Amino acid sequence: KDAPKATFTPFVTGGWATVFDNAPETVSLLDRMGFRMSGYAPVRGQYRAIAQATPMADPSVSPVNMGNLIVEGDAARLNEVRFSLDLVHLETSPFAKTQFIRWVTKPMDQLGLDGKDAVTAAIQTESATTGHLTGADYRVTRDKIDGGRRLVVTFTRPEAKSGQQNQGSNDGNRR
Repeated sequence: KDAPKATFTPFVTGGWATVFDNAPETVSLLDRMGFRMSGYAPVRGQYRAIAQATPMADPSVSPVNMGNLIVEGDAARLNEVRFSLDLVHLETSPFAKTQFIRWVTKPMDQLGLDGKDAVTAAIQTESATTGHLTGADYRVTRDKIDGGRRLVVTFTRPEAKSGQQNQGSNDGNRR
């Protein structure tokens, strides 16, 4: 007899919409995935939770390339999930980018979210890009910082944009 094959089941169903629509549960899931999130609490007019900064290369080699995660929204719903990588130790930046890709895409896999391939390509090439996923928009930017550069991967709830209406379908799912 053939042994049954394990099939992967994401932690949530409904993709990005589910992630954005239940802020406290998403923050709790991210914390349980190892991001060591702060409490989701009001900060300057919006709610925010911040992950403990995480080394993306050998932390004994200074300066350390660090990954960060911030989620923001209102009490019930997230508007933004933002990952960033500060590349300040340039010799280890290729390894740090590889680690950062895993750090960003692992929760995407675990939560059943699309967009992993596009985000991975943009991080690898450090290309500024924007795009639309089912239930989320994304933006990848590269900025100069003291001693290096910062890659930022931001996922936003499409209707969370400042007063901008979605074009296309009425359900907010754009590709």
